[in-house]
Amino acid sequence: MDVTKRDKALRAARDTFLRYGYKRVTMNDIAEATGISRPALYLVFESKEEIFKSVYEHFVKETLTEIETKISHLKMPEEKLRAAFELWTVRPFELMRASSEAAELLESTFGFAQDSVNQGYRSFEKILLPILKSHSKFQSAKTKVSAEKTAHILSCAVRGFKIAAKDAAEIRSLIKDLLILLLDD
Repeated sequence: MDVTKRDKALRAARDTFLRYGYKRVTMNDIAEATGISRPALYLVFESKEEIFKSVYEHFVKETLTEIETKISHLKMPEEKLRAAFELWTVRPFELMRASSEAAELLESTFGFAQDSVNQGYRSFEKILLPILKSHSKFQSAKTKVSAEKTAHILSCAVRGFKIAAKDAAEIRSLIKDLLILLLDD
């Protein structure tokens, strides 16, 4: 299967997982949604788990690219951080609230996908790092917590916000307050 067919299979799998959830979807469902036979699907993907991880990793890659594009047009570190959190945290949160199947896909707690989820958060931290380093607070020798550690703390915090917040307004408020705690002198 060439790249175009692989991408088509990933899009079809994503839509199928979002509609029915991981547990109810079969390889046959994904093959049908893609418009290929199940044996042809197995030539590219060993298992449903591999497809699921690939769908998640593709989503993360698209989101990170969108964040980088968005923040490249902004000047202030605070604006960049708010934009990054809007795309990384708030938008998926809203999608998860709209569909329990989306929650299964976006914040997978399946053991086989946990490494992919953790890698996604590490990649998000790499985007936060230069933003933090550009802030005056991290350019002084008085900073007690490094920009690297701060990026990790922020990443962990917003992960928890998605669990604790009741709606998008609350998650935005939590992010706003976290940034005030972090960046105000």
